[in-house]
Amino acid sequence: MLLLHFSDIHFKKTEVGQPDDPNLALRSDIIKDVKRIRKEIGKPADGVLLTGDIAFAGHPAEYDFAYQWLEEKLCPAAGCKIEDVFVIPGNHDVDRKVETDPAQVLAREALRSKPATEVNGELRKWMRGKIAASVIFGPIQNYNRFAAKFLCPLRAYIDDDGTGDNPARPFACRDVPLNDGSTLRMWGFNTVLVSDIADDERRMLIDPAAAQIEEEDGVCHMVMAHHPFNWLKNRKDFEDRCNLVAKIQLFGHEHTRRVDEGKRYLRIRAGAMHPERDESDWKPGYNWIDIAVDRVEGKRKLAVKVWVRQYETDNFLAVPDQEGETVWVNSYDLPEWRAPAAPLVETNIGEKILPVLESQTMPMSAPPPSPPSVRSVTIKFFKLKEHEQRRLISQMKLDKSGDSELKDYELVIATVRRSQEQGILPDLDKLIDEALKEGKH
Repeated sequence: MLLLHFSDIHFKKTEVGQPDDPNLALRSDIIKDVKRIRKEIGKPADGVLLTGDIAFAGHPAEYDFAYQWLEEKLCPAAGCKIEDVFVIPGNHDVDRKVETDPAQVLAREALRSKPATEVNGELRKWMRGKIAASVIFGPIQNYNRFAAKFLCPLRAYIDDDGTGDNPARPFACRDVPLNDGSTLRMWGFNTVLVSDIADDERRMLIDPAAAQIEEEDGVCHMVMAHHPFNWLKNRKDFEDRCNLVAKIQLFGHEHTRRVDEGKRYLRIRAGAMHPERDESDWKPGYNWIDIAVDRVEGKRKLAVKVWVRQYETDNFLAVPDQEGETVWVNSYDLPEWRAPAAPLVETNIGEKILPVLESQTMPMSAPPPSPPSVRSVTIKFFKLKEHEQRRLISQMKLDKSGDSELKDYELVIATVRRSQEQGILPDLDKLIDEALKEGKH
């Protein structure tokens, strides 16, 4: 599982797309380096991880540019699909115009004034209250419209048991397969439940439920959060649980400190793709991370390789580990686990029963195109204008009573999931393609 890790991109409305954009050449150099390291590693990336601060001020135009850059530049250079992006918010993804509302100010003061021993209980109340939750999640609605395209929007636990077609979760979660058939479970947590100009260490908060990650056979956990633990007021339970169950921990926000190699976990910071140019140590950076399961002397191990890239003068260079090696290599013990035997498709040959070989069932030609997935269809559905989306929803009878209470991006996600549940996801995919072709989006 090969992943690209970026953070603190800081696309600024007053700069991106302008002829005097101060980071235009830097982004070109990033794409060039991504292509170079991809060739050096010898395989394409399986996905892109963004640990927050995609925008600079949470403005819609900043997310529009971010999506375009991901789709047209970064993902093609990395060799992955746009739907393979996984994202969480940072403090710059908060809409600063919304945060100045009096209700926002009072909410932050109320939550930040609570002692660390009491704030978790107070947060649980806010996360369950309809009005209170709208105050907490209101400042990241522009971010949510961007994140929804990757099935990563965040919302509170209001009147939701998690079983509907639009489950309420204040975190993002995605399972991806590892080479031995086990699962890498990626968790993306929100550390900007409260955020403003007064953000500082031990003043940020995280949902208390983030400390409830369960251990599961055949599942390796990777945790992502924008702010490192030292920024969280209610850090203890979350940090303790992560250190116990999450072998890989990814962060953003802090632009310089990059890799902490622990005995039981690997803690990685992306560096900033677009640090402020007046910073004393201006060194843009990003990471490549390769994750695989090995067997060493019969024991199951998680092998993690990291290529730490950093901009120096006019080029990206490797940041070596303590031994001077350009690739950081770490290995962690994993519980014993073997993939369940797949059911055999059998054929009779005389009195013997033999499994059908793949070569007997698949033509010896190029593999067929991948079938549509919820993520791939969601990405395309968002390319349609809202009236076109609603036309298809009505045409396929995918609407439900109560849809009027959903936000525009929530309705898109709910619709695609409903089509999957009804077994008509390929039909919806085909209609979207036709609409895109007609409208030449």
